[in-house]
Amino acid sequence: MPLIRVKSLPFDHDVDVSQVVCSLSQAMSDANDIEPHHIMITWEYLSPDHYSHGGKVTQSQPINTHPVLIDLVAPNFNTEDQIMAMLELIANTLAELVPIAKNNIFINYTPAYSDGVYDEGHVVEWDM
Repeated sequence: MPLIRVKSLPFDHDVDVSQVVCSLSQAMSDANDIEPHHIMITWEYLSPDHYSHGGKVTQSQPINTHPVLIDLVAPNFNTEDQIMAMLELIANTLAELVPIAKNNIFINYTPAYSDGVYDEGHVVEWDM
């Protein structure tokens, strides 16, 4: 844990998504002292014309509209400051690596609870 799910429209220019998710994973690992094998990141492209923002649809990912949509699922033992730092890290990293304005990124944090996550073959309980 954490799990980061990114959704965007396809980009006009080639974006090496595999490099982006690997770089984001490494940044999360380094900043939060989390073993890399505990970090999961997915990136899905929405179908063109299947995402409305401001009542308009588009074929590809604009820089300043149709925010990139991100869900961050992380353990609930993180403090508010740690959660805010993770949100900022994700936004800053993506804004550096893909053609998207930082203010065009939407991230939602969902807490994961002890005994509420199944991982590595068992229900996980936080050691606190």
